[in-house]
Amino acid sequence: MKNLRKIIGLFAFIFISGIIVTVITVNKSLNKIDPQEKSLEIQKDTTYLLKAEKKTV
Repeated sequence: MKNLRKIIGLFAFIFISGIIVTVITVNKSLNKIDPQEKSLEIQKDTTYLLKAEKKTV
């Protein structure tokens, strides 16, 4: 009976530590900050397209 409790305790420890590691990994990947250069490029592209539309109209 003592061995069964040890096995269950070990399984619970592994299970809980796996959940904690997964949550930490997901949070790190979600909290990455994208460089702002991408947004600047998008703004430049859209302003270029807006100017091109004005010239054609």
